[in-house]
Amino acid sequence: MNNFIKQCKTSLKLPRIVVLGNESCDLDSAVCSIALAFHLSRTSAGDFLRSTVKGSDCVVPVLNVAREDLPLKTEVVYYLQENRIELTDLICRDEIDLPENVGGDTSYVLVDHHLSRYRANVVGVVDHRPFDQSSMLNCDIFKCIEQVGSCASLVSKIVRDSGALQEKSNETVDLLKFLYGPIVLDTVNFSKDADKARPLDHEMAEAIEQYICIENKEQTRQALFDTLVAKRSDVSSLNSLQILSKDLKIASRGGRIVAIPGYPILVQEYVKLENAAENLQAFAQKTACNVVVLMGMKVNSEDGSVRRDLGIINITDLSLQQQIVSAITSSMVPDFNVKKLETISFLDGSFYEQNNIKASRKQLLPLVNGVLDNKC
Repeated sequence: MNNFIKQCKTSLKLPRIVVLGNESCDLDSAVCSIALAFHLSRTSAGDFLRSTVKGSDCVVPVLNVAREDLPLKTEVVYYLQENRIELTDLICRDEIDLPENVGGDTSYVLVDHHLSRYRANVVGVVDHRPFDQSSMLNCDIFKCIEQVGSCASLVSKIVRDSGALQEKSNETVDLLKFLYGPIVLDTVNFSKDADKARPLDHEMAEAIEQYICIENKEQTRQALFDTLVAKRSDVSSLNSLQILSKDLKIASRGGRIVAIPGYPILVQEYVKLENAAENLQAFAQKTACNVVVLMGMKVNSEDGSVRRDLGIINITDLSLQQQIVSAITSSMVPDFNVKKLETISFLDGSFYEQNNIKASRKQLLPLVNGVLDNKC
């Protein structure tokens, strides 16, 4: 796999298939883009995608993050290096031409998302979010969309269904070991309280453990989870501006923009950081957003328990901020079960403890998009 990645950087020939993760470039997204691209390079991409692309097309994984922001993804950087992948060998989105125009020599496979400005040239999607009917994807493309805990479980299933696990090879061992980390992390180590894991997550984790000969699976899972949570939570090298860009989603409609940063500390801890107010305003200017929705999460590594909180901050559109607050506090599916934090006074914001720890950004985004579409 490492030789494949090195070759991608030096042979960006056309035509090519770009395997693109989502803009948060979290561990699940980064690993899936690399792993699926490697798998496609070993198989017949044309047959797999059931499209007009040829098996001889160059397959290129692209991390959906600017090069300068890659160090902010602390757990991603750690995990790549642990798997002997050099950061300099990887391709970031600002290092390659990604055309949006119809036709041409670039096709896209989207992983860990399926709403994209490249949709006209998308030939495949692998995603674990609910399907969005507004995606406007071509109806005849390859789709593997299933609500599971980790997109890496879907990529692992694709690898298994290709027959790759029928014989033992070092390449496949490396590939499955690589996919194992995000499955454990995104399911919160299969925590029943977090309720992220689905049957396929369990199935693929067990298949990987059997293939790569993990004997003490509970101990291995816990050690891996603790390490990844610690690396993700280690923001000691980041200032309060960089933290906002560590795991970011942008929702926009009709010129109105909502930035939704998620980070591995609570919002109520973030607002106490040095220069937090000034840096949040600088972040808002950089992203040209009207409202910032802060999503905080803290995982207790000892027992796997999770705490969440929210901050909805008006930048230039009080009405939009109030509509988002109303949508969150009145939502029944899901019920975020929020309680207002009256003690926090930070910029022009409303802050809440979120008692439904199962509701993540995947559930929040449709609400925000609904507000922007005036559907809420």
